[in-house]
Amino acid sequence: MKLLKLKTLLKLWAIEIRSLKNSRKQDKREGRSLWEIECDVKGLKYEIRHHHIAYCELRGTERERIERKCLIHPSESYITKIKDKYREDILEISDETIRASA
Repeated sequence: MKLLKLKTLLKLWAIEIRSLKNSRKQDKREGRSLWEIECDVKGLKYEIRHHHIAYCELRGTERERIERKCLIHPSESYITKIKDKYREDILEISDETIRASA
């Protein structure tokens, strides 16, 4: 159940990045500087990358299949923190499910 929330979060961030990228043109910036838009895109990309790796690993996908080649390696401590957060939520849900079915 919580993995569904993580997947939904990833999709919402992807939509936001697309929206930000579309707003790069001068007539669509609405008073924001290009630099500000680019910083927002870069920050969201960082979040999506690490959350996506955590999501895939929680589902059992090996890291080699997620990112085959990368020049800049992801932050392992951040990925672990994300996985721990969602793993705890998953364990809570499964405990509740077991108690409800008993």
